[in-house]
Amino acid sequence: MIIYSVIFHFILDINIIMATKPKRVTYDDPVDDNADYLVPLQDDPNSLVSTRPKSSKKEKPSPGIFGSINFLITLLLYAGVPISQLVIGLIYINRCTIQQFISTYMILSGLFGIAFVIVGLIIYQKVTKQIPSLSSYDGPKGKPMSLKILIPIFVILLLSVIAWFFVAQVVVFEVKLRVEFFDSTLPEYCHGNLYKAAYILIFVDYLIFLISIILIILGRQSPAEEDNKKKTNRPTRSTRK
Repeated sequence: MIIYSVIFHFILDINIIMATKPKRVTYDDPVDDNADYLVPLQDDPNSLVSTRPKSSKKEKPSPGIFGSINFLITLLLYAGVPISQLVIGLIYINRCTIQQFISTYMILSGLFGIAFVIVGLIIYQKVTKQIPSLSSYDGPKGKPMSLKILIPIFVILLLSVIAWFFVAQVVVFEVKLRVEFFDSTLPEYCHGNLYKAAYILIFVDYLIFLISIILIILGRQSPAEEDNKKKTNRPTRSTRK
């Protein structure tokens, strides 16, 4: 009996020890059931979160409005208008009795327009040349001193061109029904080439303004479309079941 009692207590002690011993927690890999611990997957294309390091390559800075090709096209299209105004205004100066200010308007509008185009081309050249060293042209930071000076001048010239554009409509359309092209002795006389040129160039300005708006809209939509294409072309990552 003593022997059986000793054996019984020995077995009881062993069971107590086994019951109080901490169990090792194991994690099964969803693919391999025999794996003891979960091992992180290396570059698994099907995993939800990619472990690949992010690219440190910086995005190319945006040239903004002044560095876009649409800005250059608009300037080149408009350049013919002020040149024509200046030349015609100088040729037929004081050849419009009914409205002497038409020739003056043509000369001044031509000078402001040519200056506007020249400054715009200089800004475009500087922006495209220095784009690798600039972070962005949309904000005031990152611009060299020359651009900080030229851009306000460009804006002032733009406002002047717009102001002369509205002056032209008042001056030219005011005498439209009374102008005389043939008899230079009449007080209503105005040389046909001067008046017709001033009249036509007003509608040319409207056309260029419309084209510039279309180009700006297209320029704004192009980057958005490229981003959408990049998003749709990204490979989808599926989660493991």
